[in-house]
Amino acid sequence: MKILILIFLFTLTCSFDFAQSLLDIDSLKHELAIAKQDTSRVQLLVLISYNYRTGNVDSSLYYGQKAMDLASKIDFLNGKIQAMNRIALSYRISGNLSKALELSFRSLQIAENHLFEEEVIEALTNIGSLYSELGDYSKALNYFKKAESIIEKTNRTANVGYCFNLMNIGNQFVTNHLDSAEYYFQKSLQAYQKNKIRVHPGLYEKLGNVQFKIGNMPLALSYYEKSIQALNKTNNHHYSSDIFLALSKYYYKVNQPDSCLYYAQKALDEAQLISSKNKRIIWAATHLSNIYEKTNTDEAFRYYKIAVETKDSIYGSSSLEAIQTIVLQEEERKKEIEDNHIKYQNQLKQYGLLAGLAFFLIISIIFYRNNQNEKKAKQILQEKNEEINQKSKLLENSLETLKSTQAQLIQSEKLASLGELTAGIAHEIQNPLNFVNNFSELSVDLVKDLKEEIEKSPLTPKGGIIIEDKAYFDELFDDLSQNQEKINHHGKRASSIVKGMLEHSRASTGVRELTDINKLADEYLRLSYHGLRAKDNSFNADFSTDFDENLPKIEVIPQDIGRVLLNLINNAFYAVNERAHQIRSGNFQSSPNVAASETYTPSVFVSTEQID
Repeated sequence: MKILILIFLFTLTCSFDFAQSLLDIDSLKHELAIAKQDTSRVQLLVLISYNYRTGNVDSSLYYGQKAMDLASKIDFLNGKIQAMNRIALSYRISGNLSKALELSFRSLQIAENHLFEEEVIEALTNIGSLYSELGDYSKALNYFKKAESIIEKTNRTANVGYCFNLMNIGNQFVTNHLDSAEYYFQKSLQAYQKNKIRVHPGLYEKLGNVQFKIGNMPLALSYYEKSIQALNKTNNHHYSSDIFLALSKYYYKVNQPDSCLYYAQKALDEAQLISSKNKRIIWAATHLSNIYEKTNTDEAFRYYKIAVETKDSIYGSSSLEAIQTIVLQEEERKKEIEDNHIKYQNQLKQYGLLAGLAFFLIISIIFYRNNQNEKKAKQILQEKNEEINQKSKLLENSLETLKSTQAQLIQSEKLASLGELTAGIAHEIQNPLNFVNNFSELSVDLVKDLKEEIEKSPLTPKGGIIIEDKAYFDELFDDLSQNQEKINHHGKRASSIVKGMLEHSRASTGVRELTDINKLADEYLRLSYHGLRAKDNSFNADFSTDFDENLPKIEVIPQDIGRVLLNLINNAFYAVNERAHQIRSGNFQSSPNVAASETYTPSVFVSTEQID
């Protein structure tokens, strides 16, 4: 049970650069001694490393390295990434920025590859803090914003990490944009209070610094006092040094030299407790040198020397060169990832084109097969008709009329069946054939656009596309464009054949027959609706019927009356759809009885009724 509690506390305290030491180091070491599972030992080692960070950086590095070694040995990837982030944090605190940056980039890469969101957030925060220390606030802000995006996307806004990240973002604006800095600091404060989390002492100190810079000294002091109160509950030399330095600058501004000197010395003492070289030593020593400049030149020079030596040890030429090398390697890695992504997208496009060609080939084969079957059916029908005619001539004259009538009826039935078969085949082919025609036209346009874009691209690798044989490249594009034009040409030919088949299937036999008008009207209503939907994807309308169930069958030519109904219903759908377009575009002039803002739904109503 204790181990589970420790793991829970670990997830709370180790995600970001600030948290109260919930368990003392001796207790953690005791738990480490009795822990049986290696994964628990890794997490305890990481937590011990984190708790040592502000008091003994060497011990923090030692336990962090032990955690990473054990995690690697047992293949505990989460623990390994967490240990790397702890070690990177310790290196940053001790002033070894190049090693801190190298480890942070490595942990980010592994965490991103394995989709470990918590570890990705922590690595992004570490890298942002490192760029902030190097003075590259734009890059720092970029990494903090990425962390914020993941936090919000994964609903982690109710924990200390979100509040602390907002403070980090605000800190990047302190130099040039105080309004933005105060906005994010206040947003961080509201998040702490909303989630009932103890407010970070550094946040009060940063809010005080903003008020100090704009000259609101009483409010600045009030924030500094709140920061001291919050600091008393922690053992963090980082923020002790920051707050004491802020108080010293405040008392320097209000001309209280004793308090100014007292807090400046405390700021330096706290900074030196962190490590022998860190940026807070530079800040505190520089401030002390400025204080003594007019009263004690020896002391001023001594503190100035401390500041310069510390600055050289952290930001010397060798350190900066190492950092630049690491940054360049990371940029190359990102570029390689981006290039691989582009290559993958291009492969997907090629596969899509091949799939489209295969689909067209299948449709062509089906169409050819159906065409051949239709020819065979016509040939068989023709042979049977000839056979019937020959036999009918042999019949006696008394039966000639009856036989002739019978042959006509048989022929009419077969033609009607053939028409229904032809219409069914045509309707089935029409939609995929439309897709073939449309996408072939789009492909021609895409090839032209792509060729124009390549024409614009430079022939050097500076952000453009390297084309070693441009003439061969153009020839490939021309061939591809000609192939798409041929596909479109033959597709349109096939479409005209299908339309001819539909017209043939609608041909009237000229024979009147008893017809159910209700059934005929319903059939052509639905045929009209689906036909218009096939032509225009944006077309949409409601339709309904009210048929007289007592309506008797009447003698008509079904094909002829069907075409009349189809034309009437097509016109009705077109009229209501056109009115809907006009209302949406604001061009429709409504009648006095109809409100201009009414919600109009296009609808067609078909009814039948027997009257005198």
